[in-house]
Amino acid sequence: MKKILIILFLFAATLNCKEQYRDVEDPGWEENDVTNRITVMSYNVKYCSPYNSSTPDVDAVAEIIRQAKPDVVFLQELDRNTTRSGKVDQLALLSAKTDLPYTYYGRAIEYQGGESGLGILSRYALSDPQTFQLPRVELGDTYVSYRIMTKANIMLNDKKITIAGTHLELTQENRDLQVPEINRILSSSNYPTILAGDFNATPENNTMQTFFGYGFKKTCTTGCNTISSNAPNREIDYIIYRPEVKFNVVSHNVIRTLASDHLPVVSVLELN
Repeated sequence: MKKILIILFLFAATLNCKEQYRDVEDPGWEENDVTNRITVMSYNVKYCSPYNSSTPDVDAVAEIIRQAKPDVVFLQELDRNTTRSGKVDQLALLSAKTDLPYTYYGRAIEYQGGESGLGILSRYALSDPQTFQLPRVELGDTYVSYRIMTKANIMLNDKKITIAGTHLELTQENRDLQVPEINRILSSSNYPTILAGDFNATPENNTMQTFFGYGFKKTCTTGCNTISSNAPNREIDYIIYRPEVKFNVVSHNVIRTLASDHLPVVSVLELN
């Protein structure tokens, strides 16, 4: 009888030890691996043509993206089925070459039998993607292009973020119209927001000062120049975010490359 009781005791103790071991390893380590960090890239790719070249090299741009390992990429001056780019869908090619499966393309203009505009590459599914036409005013003999903003929502773990990309006009008069419209659109979001792109304005310009007045903060603090890529001397490409209390900027880098006339910018943000 004593032997039976001892065996039962040892068996129960063994089960208890196994149960305790399982509690420690599963799911604790997996939960600790969960992160609220997101790596964002913005890149004016000039139709995927290198600096001082008009011949597209999608592979060069894809390699830059792969090396940066972003979760979301905002692309400006991206072609789809134009003659100058060999009648290819550059966004689809970049998606396949970078393993960023979710995409959204926003057409800014029709061009050479195709389209030119903005693209989003994402590791996360894009919900409610939209393209917004930005206001423009004619300026006599000065050419004024058509500008847009693309917007979508993503889930970072269990938290929703609004992401948006744009390429603002060269002229101050048009940017002064476009920035308030961007703010109006993004103000309808109830979620923390990241906006990125080529804003064609330096930090002290009224364009950026207006963004800052709307509560946006930029991720870069030093070494921020992005154009021209061979000898960058000013900052016009940005990743900005709001509200400030919802984000911590972990890092920001400007990547040196001649794959375009702009340099790509990459930020790691942590969502609070």
